[in-house]
Amino acid sequence: MQGIAAHPLGYIILNIDPILVRIGALSVHWYGLAYVLAIAIGLAVILRWARKLGLHEDQVWGLFIWAAIAGLIGGRLYFVIQQPDLVQNYLLKPINIIAVWNGGMAFFGAIFLASATLFVIAPRYGLDRWLVLDGGALFGAVGQIFGRFGNIVNGDILGYQAGPAVTPPQGLCLHAPCVAYVSDPHVLAWALVYLNPHSFALQGIPFQPAQVYEMLLNLVALALLWPLRLALPHIKTGVFFAFYLILYAISQFVVFFYRGTEPLTPFLGIGGLKQAQWTAIFSFIAALVLLALARRFGIAWPFSEQKPVPLPLPAGGLNEALNSAWKAQALQFQLHPPAAPFVKRRLLPDPLETPADLADWQQGDSRFGALRNSFNATAEATPPTPAPASAPASDGAAEAK
Repeated sequence: MQGIAAHPLGYIILNIDPILVRIGALSVHWYGLAYVLAIAIGLAVILRWARKLGLHEDQVWGLFIWAAIAGLIGGRLYFVIQQPDLVQNYLLKPINIIAVWNGGMAFFGAIFLASATLFVIAPRYGLDRWLVLDGGALFGAVGQIFGRFGNIVNGDILGYQAGPAVTPPQGLCLHAPCVAYVSDPHVLAWALVYLNPHSFALQGIPFQPAQVYEMLLNLVALALLWPLRLALPHIKTGVFFAFYLILYAISQFVVFFYRGTEPLTPFLGIGGLKQAQWTAIFSFIAALVLLALARRFGIAWPFSEQKPVPLPLPAGGLNEALNSAWKAQALQFQLHPPAAPFVKRRLLPDPLETPADLADWQQGDSRFGALRNSFNATAEATPPTPAPASAPASDGAAEAK
């Protein structure tokens, strides 16, 4: 990074108040607005995804509310328990635990608690457990990108210092909101310098923009996952979630090498990693296990926008609906087999016996007791051979004549 830091560019000045609007005692923070935007866009994506997979909005809304609550609680609590001043600043001052407007959410915690909640309650909404995990992963992949905008404005989760303290040109960005760029060959070209007194960052110090690094890694992960969001559930539910967790663990392991706001956490005799990096390592291992479990227990989701989940579900519940859909799908494959099947569906039921193609109707000869009609092209009705004319007739027959 030394060669990059000496490049004759400069740094970015941010003078933005973390509070967007003050209405009396009520304050609207940029951080909270970013989370609202993240949830709204993530929900819009999930509703469209669910419709493409044949789900109904009623099913999605119920799961979303519980998952959103669990995600917010899990993200905040996981952040709190990682703080070095846990006892003094949080346990002895419980109000700080819920003070999310001051920043501080650990996304790993949101993933853990929200995923567990979805897995437990999915059957209550008539959905496959693995499928709802896929939906939660898509929601997280989309929403977390927008949440980082709040971190940029707040000046939290910063990287390491990227140069000496600077004094911006006189009169530049004195009033918020303001964003400016200053040329300085002694500072990292894309370093962030905060000037607002209400931001969490030290004023006048250039920092590595770790929030931006994380946002870019999230965009890469989303670009890889986006084409798979509809295809993977039709192959195996749960695989999409496992891939998302793998990519997120990798991104966190990398980005925390640049995060300067978290201390090193020695573990297993290794002292060069931070707590979030250890979490990323164990999450990566857990994701590989989940991938194996999803391939073993996940299902080939048979429903689509054209053939949605039947509501209300039949007497046998989701299993009966799935079996009916699989049977119809198997029959369709036999009657109209694809030219080159792209996936071997292990969990489809045994192929159904379908009637062979029938030949055209043919007239039979019924004078000697044969069937009148035949629909079998390979075994046409053959009239029995009449008795030879030379055979002597019985006396009774002669008398009858």
